[in-house]
Amino acid sequence: MEIVYLDGQKVNIVEPICSAIGFFDGLHIGHMALVNEVKRVSEQKGYKKALMTFDHYPLYVLGKIKEEKYLTSMNDRISLLEKEGLDYLFIVKFTKEVAALSPEDFINQYLIDLHVKHIVCGFDFRFGKYNAGNTMTLQACQQFNVSVIPEVLYKGEKISSTRIRHVLEQGNIEEMNELLGRKYCVSGEVIKGRRIGHAIGFPTANVDYQSYFLPCHGVYIVKVYVHGQGYMGMCNIGYNPTFTALDKPSLEVNILDFDGDIYHQYMIVEFYCLIRKEKPFASKEELIAQLYEDKQKVREYFKPQDKCPMV
Repeated sequence: MEIVYLDGQKVNIVEPICSAIGFFDGLHIGHMALVNEVKRVSEQKGYKKALMTFDHYPLYVLGKIKEEKYLTSMNDRISLLEKEGLDYLFIVKFTKEVAALSPEDFINQYLIDLHVKHIVCGFDFRFGKYNAGNTMTLQACQQFNVSVIPEVLYKGEKISSTRIRHVLEQGNIEEMNELLGRKYCVSGEVIKGRRIGHAIGFPTANVDYQSYFLPCHGVYIVKVYVHGQGYMGMCNIGYNPTFTALDKPSLEVNILDFDGDIYHQYMIVEFYCLIRKEKPFASKEELIAQLYEDKQKVREYFKPQDKCPMV
C-alpha cells in the first residue's frame, strides 16, 4: 500500500481509483463496510483501491477542541489498512485553508485531480466550508460515481466513533471489541516510570500512549506483544492513588511470565476486559493482596473457557 500525503499539490497518479473518504478513527465495523465496498467496486471495474483520510481532527485544527484523542493512531490505521490489500492511502494535510474550501473546490482539488472515478462514503458524510457538502453534493458531480453506505447497527444503534468512546469510558471492553470487530489496542514506546511496581513485586512496563483515547481508570486483562511475541498481562490505567498521585494517567502493564529489559521498545497492548475500576488502598499490603487476586484472574481468563472474571 502506497501512502500519499495530499497538501494541494498535483499527484502523479493516472490509474482510475475507487476511494472511501472519511476520518475513520477506530476503523470500526461501520468503517469496514466502506472498505469492503471499495474492494467490491474496484474488483468489478478494475480500479485501484484507496482510502482518503485526514491527518488531524477538523475540530482541533479549527480550535474548537483543545486536544486530539484518537481511538486509533495513524500508524494503527496504516497497519490495519495494509491487511485489507488497498493500493493507496491518501492522507489529506488538514489545515484552516483546507477547511475553508468550498465543497466544489474540495472535489476539484482532492478528488477529480486525483483521478477518482468512484467515491464511497457514509450516509452522514459532510465536507467543505461550514460542512456544506454532503452525499448529494458528491452525487451531483458528473466525473465520478458514488456509493453511499447506510448506517451500520449493533444492538439496534448506529456504530460510530462517538458511541465507541462512550463505551470505552465505561470500561466495557467486550462491547468495544464487538463494535471494532477486533481487539482494542494501544501501542507505544516503553518508558521509565517511578518503579513502584518493581518495589512491591509487580514490575510494570509503562507505555507512552501519546494521544490515545483511553478506557476508564482501572485494571484490565490484556495481552502484550513485544518483538512479535505475545504475553498475558494485567494493565493498570490511572493515577496510582494509593501512592503519591500522578499528574496525568499512566498506562502500565505487569507482564506475566516475563523477565527482560524492554525500555524504549515498541509494545502493543491488546485489551480483553476490565477486572475492576481504580481505587485507593489503605495500605501497600492491601494493594499487594489485591494484585495477587488480579493476577490469578488474568490466568483464569486465558484458560480454555475464556470468560471474563469481572467483579
